[in-house]
Amino acid sequence: MRIMNNLIIIVIPIIIVSILVLIGMAFLQVFLSKKESKWPGLILPGCSILIAMIAALSVQILFEYVITAILLFLFGNIPTLVYIIIYIIAHKKKIPQQEIVQAAKCATLNKNQEINKMNIQDLE
Repeated sequence: MRIMNNLIIIVIPIIIVSILVLIGMAFLQVFLSKKESKWPGLILPGCSILIAMIAALSVQILFEYVITAILLFLFGNIPTLVYIIIYIIAHKKKIPQQEIVQAAKCATLNKNQEINKMNIQDLE
């Protein structure tokens, strides 16, 4: 009973912190994906795939288990897939906003050109 209580005291905070870190990483990916440049949104997927590759290679080198290395690489890339999905969704939402801003700029330029034409006609 005493061991179980100690285990719960240790395991519960680790689970809570892990969940908070995962949520924080997802919010960070959304933030980076909404940047104008496409490169910041690819940082976390790149790091994630690199970590999965290093883990799989280390298992392969240390223990010579090919199947284990392949499975570790595949399961290790689940966060990579999640980050890429977040990146694609955030980028799709960002593109229409950019188009709206560009259309507003064009409309402003057209109005300014029309005002300039009217001013020239008034001077004639």
